[in-house]
Amino acid sequence: MASEQGRLTELDDATCRQLLASHRVGRIAINGEPSPEVLPVDYVLRDDGLIFHTGLGAKQEAAVRGQPATFQIDGVDAARRSGWSVMVRGRLVLTEELESPNLPEPMPGGERPYVVHLSIDSITGRRIPPDRGWLMPGRVWRGPDASDLMG
Repeated sequence: MASEQGRLTELDDATCRQLLASHRVGRIAINGEPSPEVLPVDYVLRDDGLIFHTGLGAKQEAAVRGQPATFQIDGVDAARRSGWSVMVRGRLVLTEELESPNLPEPMPGGERPYVVHLSIDSITGRRIPPDRGWLMPGRVWRGPDASDLMG
C-alpha cells in the first residue's frame, strides 16, 4: 500500500489485477452526448487490457474512434463501513478476438457481434477497512470474493 488518507488506503497493482480477474461485471465510462455515459459490461481481464462484447451503439462507436475510457469495479460492506474500488484508464479499440474461450456472454443477451478491448494505461485501487480493529492481510487478498479486504 503506497499511502494512507484517513481510513482510505491505496491497493497495489497485483491486488487491483486480482480483483479485476475475479469479477465479470463492471462499469465503463465514455464521453457521450450530451454528457458522459456509464454503462455496465460483462468483461474478462487479459494481461494488457479488458475485453467485452457489445452491439451497435455508444461503446462500439467509441471503440471505432479509439476513444479514451475509464472502467470501474467495486465492493461495499455498508454494515462494516468498508469497501474497495478498482479503476482502469485506457483506450478502446475493436479487436478480432471473437472466439476467446473465457469471454463472457453479455447478460442481456441479444446480438453483440463486436469485441472491444480497453487497454490498461493506468490502474489504481483503494480500500476503506472497517472502522477499527482490523489489519490488511498482506499484499493481495485471499478470499474468493474479496470480502477479506473489507474485514
